[in-house]
Amino acid sequence: MTDTTTAQLQHDLQTYFAKKVLRGAEFQTVLDQFGHKETLPEASSKTIQFTRYSDLDIVTNPLTEGQAPAGSQLTTSAINAVVDQYGDFVTLTDLAKLTPKHSSVQNALKKLSEQSSKSYDRAINKVIIAGTAVRYANSKTARNLLADADKLTWADVRKEVSRLRTAGAPTFKDGNYVLVVDPAVEQDLMDDEAFRQTVYRQASKEKSNELYKGELVSFAGVTVVRSNNLITDKGASNAKVHISLLFGEDAYGNTDLQHLKVYKEGPGGVSDPLHQKMTLGWKFAAKAAILNNNFMCRLESGSLY
Repeated sequence: MTDTTTAQLQHDLQTYFAKKVLRGAEFQTVLDQFGHKETLPEASSKTIQFTRYSDLDIVTNPLTEGQAPAGSQLTTSAINAVVDQYGDFVTLTDLAKLTPKHSSVQNALKKLSEQSSKSYDRAINKVIIAGTAVRYANSKTARNLLADADKLTWADVRKEVSRLRTAGAPTFKDGNYVLVVDPAVEQDLMDDEAFRQTVYRQASKEKSNELYKGELVSFAGVTVVRSNNLITDKGASNAKVHISLLFGEDAYGNTDLQHLKVYKEGPGGVSDPLHQKMTLGWKFAAKAAILNNNFMCRLESGSLY
């Protein structure tokens, strides 16, 4: 009788691992879902190009009878970005006779999914917080002046929503802009009675009806989304500065998470003659780019939470 060995199951295991990590990563990303997607071509250069179409001028003069207007020309601008590569792996020992149901592997896959998705979102976050449009809470004029008591209020959000609308920033498919906040800022916003009551009313909404991962509430033309993976900084007296993100559609672009690759190596090889270890890891090439600073804003604040 010929035994089925782990070596014969390598392809099935590799496919299983890849699907497990990718599904987990896609479920947990937040900022990824709002960017304008561009595909990173295989076997091409490291430069990815995001294309933006300029608005056409408003027509202010009526047509002349029997005479065609001069017409307009579509113009585009290209934003080029060089992709970066990210990756990591874990080593598992004494697992030469693995099956996909082994608890250590399941836990490793779960943690790798979390790590890859947070790394992907953080790469996007690092780019878009460099945008030029910023509002500091409590009328402060710089990040280093923000204290814990300088919390974000809904009035701050409304002012920036007005600016986005004036700039013609497009909304998402639900007709709203998106505000991404961390859990501390979420609690600061709950001090607004109207906002709090709206959260309570929508709390019973079926999860299947939510448009976005992490969605908290839709309120006054803004869909508020929660993320515990946003970048923070330091303000006055070492106070934590929370950087919330408000934007419309096409404010930024990013590559597709489908380029996430999962790797399984071992057991065996010269460095592992007794088949005592294996590695599971992930790697992706990604880049984000700001497409229009007028379509986004970062809202910086302290927090009482």
